[in-house]
Amino acid sequence: MYGSRKVLGFILTLILVLSSFSLVFGTESNENQTAIGDMVWEGITFGQSTDLNFSANVLPEKIGFNYADPEVPGTIEGAITMESRGGKLARGHDGLTFYYTKINANDYNFVLEADMLIEQFGPETGALPGTQDSAGIMVRDINGGARQDPMLLGFEEVPAASNIFAVGMMRHGISSISRTGVIYPWGNLGTEFDASKFEGATDEILTNTIIKARLERTDTEFIMTATYVDPDTNEEVTVEESVAGADYVQVLDETYMYVGFYASRNAKVIFDNASITLSEANTVPSEIVEPVEADPFVQIVSAPQAASNEYDFKVLTNYDGSVTIEKDNEEVLSDASITGKETLSYNAILENEVTDFTVFFTPTQGPSNDTIQTNIEVTKKIYNSGDGLFVSPEGTSGAEGTIEDPLDLETAIQHVLPGETIFMRGGTYTPSDILFIGKEYSGEEDNVKTIAPYEGEKVIIDGQGELDTTIIHRADYWHYVGLEVTGSANVGMRLQGDHNLIELMTFNFNGDTGFHLHGLGEDPDEWPKYNLILNCESHDNRDDRNIDADGFAAKLGVGVGNVFRGNIAHHNIDDGWDLYNRTNEGANMPVTLDGNIAYSNGKLSDGFNQDGSTGNGFKLGGEGLPVAHIVKNNIAFDNNMDGFTDNFNPGAMEISNNTSFDNKRFNYIFRLNPYFEPEEQGIFTNNISLRSNPDIGVADYISGNVDKSNYFFDGEKTVNNQGRVITVDEFINVIMPEMYERDDNGDIVWGDFLRLERNSFLNNVGENGTHVGALPFYR
Repeated sequence: MYGSRKVLGFILTLILVLSSFSLVFGTESNENQTAIGDMVWEGITFGQSTDLNFSANVLPEKIGFNYADPEVPGTIEGAITMESRGGKLARGHDGLTFYYTKINANDYNFVLEADMLIEQFGPETGALPGTQDSAGIMVRDINGGARQDPMLLGFEEVPAASNIFAVGMMRHGISSISRTGVIYPWGNLGTEFDASKFEGATDEILTNTIIKARLERTDTEFIMTATYVDPDTNEEVTVEESVAGADYVQVLDETYMYVGFYASRNAKVIFDNASITLSEANTVPSEIVEPVEADPFVQIVSAPQAASNEYDFKVLTNYDGSVTIEKDNEEVLSDASITGKETLSYNAILENEVTDFTVFFTPTQGPSNDTIQTNIEVTKKIYNSGDGLFVSPEGTSGAEGTIEDPLDLETAIQHVLPGETIFMRGGTYTPSDILFIGKEYSGEEDNVKTIAPYEGEKVIIDGQGELDTTIIHRADYWHYVGLEVTGSANVGMRLQGDHNLIELMTFNFNGDTGFHLHGLGEDPDEWPKYNLILNCESHDNRDDRNIDADGFAAKLGVGVGNVFRGNIAHHNIDDGWDLYNRTNEGANMPVTLDGNIAYSNGKLSDGFNQDGSTGNGFKLGGEGLPVAHIVKNNIAFDNNMDGFTDNFNPGAMEISNNTSFDNKRFNYIFRLNPYFEPEEQGIFTNNISLRSNPDIGVADYISGNVDKSNYFFDGEKTVNNQGRVITVDEFINVIMPEMYERDDNGDIVWGDFLRLERNSFLNNVGENGTHVGALPFYR
């Protein structure tokens, strides 16, 4: 904790940690309940989007409106009125208001029943109900930590995940709801969520209609039941759904389950005639469900074009087995062993202009040993162009690829050989479709493929506002250098391959994020790995809603070993860097941010949104998933929101030698988290938070390991935890530059801005006698 908030932070941390792990909920007698007469009922609001400033689709007078109002507090006698103007019932986690009691799951089963009357469902602003609006009865194996009230500036509520079973209203009608597979209270990959409308039920949202909701736990299953009068036929309808696994609500808390009534997102509901009955439990452990084995497959992962007589024919399978290859109906490789998920290569000689290859794969693993086959037709065209191929905006597919007779860019991508370069002549390229470079066009570890301007000519690739993404790159071992990617209707460039170098690129004026590193699917092994983004610039990217477009993003599936070094992100409508996680995809692997600059994000260079309140410099997480990013030697200034923000990432990040200056809100904010102690969070060394005017911005907030080498802003001054104060006098210059130059190597010319003075004591009081902040005096 830091500064004047130390005591308050410790108290809040203690409360949140205890509540999130369900150690304390209500009175002491509730810990030892054994029967209905001992039950204590109480209300709690927790989880993402329940915070007191959540305003999406909420009337101004209803912001923060989440409550449970029982007619007889502490009981379920009489009516229970509940309303939620925030929260969510999502695939991986919840945000809701819950009126509940604790039941010992080892001793008791239960039946909870109530008449449910939905008074209002969906936003009161006139917008249609969303997929996360819900209200009903529920059992869960853990509650989240109660929302902050009062709420600290800059804080929002974190996700609260639980295994659940419920009967509730959704926008598609009355539904049986279940979530299983939750093993962490902040959520995890691999959960199963089902919120399907009961079979045979109306798909109308039944407002002002009594629904008799019933939820039962037996020794083996959960039974969800709803009875209502159909508005079309005026007949009573009963619908029911059963799900096996009575112990699913004993994963996060082995002893207690939490049973009650809920409202989430946008709903007002009244429960009446509620009752709960208990019976002795003899729970049958649920069966361990073995994952279904995937069917065998064989995939040819080499390109259908060749620019040499030698052709590296590549095959990939998902199981071990043997492979036979035919070339033009002649067997050239017989029963070769292949290891699943490892590429087998066969060096073929192409005698003809067109060659047909057929692969026969016989698996020795998996559910079937039947031989399967696939084939590819490979077209050969050899270009005698020396070290690579020339392209121009006017190039054609039938050209020779020379400087005098250049190709079009798409054809060159298909035919450039490992170790060669695509030389792009100056001008603006306007591809008619997304430039898609698949895995089959990969280079090699010692022979990368390069794409670069010819002799420094200015090259622009323009999506013209029509291409959803201008470049999608999934291949490995490529080197992009010196191109400008602009005008995409969405993301400028998506990088999804491994071992690529993206250097001296410019991404600007795209309809969403300039550059996005991300994977496909839920398998981290398939996410992009070991890429270096070096000395690039991303600016003036803006989406239609003015909330999403970042300069650089590494989010939603990021593999190991990715580094951003020497890049500048400025004047993007959202963040400079966004390392967002989403529970559904799972936690990203750690990213290294080293020697980058993020400034003036949240507004554009033409002054648009100058007074806005979004746009961080470095946003380092999302949805409460812990990731240990490395963040060092970076500068953030003049961003419309925060300079460096954890964005609810409680991971053990390494935050060192960064300087944050005059950001509109926080220079640094690394929040409390209900699931982690501060000492389990980030390690902070040699960082500086500086204000040219102490009346600008607010005090930094740091939950983590902070030593005396850090100088953070306490709301009045910049000071370390030993009380030593620093001012702007320690720096050569604190006047913000309009732009940065680069030297002949493309490296940032940092200049004097935020650089330490020659005689500043900060040059040698850092950890192990090093300097503090990003820029020491010239050496």
